[in-house]
Amino acid sequence: MSEETAIDWKFKEDAEPQCSSNDFWYDLVYGGYIKPEKVLADEDQIRRLKEAISVLNSFENALEANELIQQF
Repeated sequence: MSEETAIDWKFKEDAEPQCSSNDFWYDLVYGGYIKPEKVLADEDQIRRLKEAISVLNSFENALEANELIQQF
């Protein structure tokens, strides 16, 4: 990640490790194991992260709807 796009993530001081099944996207989006609001202290960062997830999820759905993605 370039210096220009790096984010200085602000975590809560009492943040606890989030569970993971070794599939970050699933844990963050589908499984709900990773809860940004439990670890991030900055409300704007939480909002931005959720917006980014929504955009990526929309892109994934559009690829699938147009049969432009293949699972291996």
